[in-house]
Amino acid sequence: MSFNRLRTNNGFMVSLLVLFSLTACSTAPTRQSNQPILQLNSTDFAKYWVTKDKLIDWRKALPAELHNDSKENTTQYKASFVVNSHGQMTQLEIINSVTGELLEQAALAEISSQEFYPTAQNSALQAVRINTSFRL
Repeated sequence: MSFNRLRTNNGFMVSLLVLFSLTACSTAPTRQSNQPILQLNSTDFAKYWVTKDKLIDWRKALPAELHNDSKENTTQYKASFVVNSHGQMTQLEIINSVTGELLEQAALAEISSQEFYPTAQNSALQAVRINTSFRL
């Protein structure tokens, strides 16, 4: 009789362990791929993502004829891009602030390949949009 009772208790314990395991798996945090994209400035961006391998060189995004080496006659540009949950730069747009001209996507191909690592604070891999400006 004690052997049957022992088998029943073991069966009960195994059932509880399976139930707890399933419950723990179902309540584990999941990465949501449809998170809203946060709108950030360049300062707050560093809390979520850091560049892989190299800093962003905005000069590479512009054709050589647009580079201006004169200190007093620099042109300001506005840049907007998304870093998605995979750390890839997407939706890059650069606008000349003086003329309002949008740079062609073909000219942005090299800089668009920039990749990013998530910071420790960004374990959820939150996608972000950055709006910034720079002068050349």
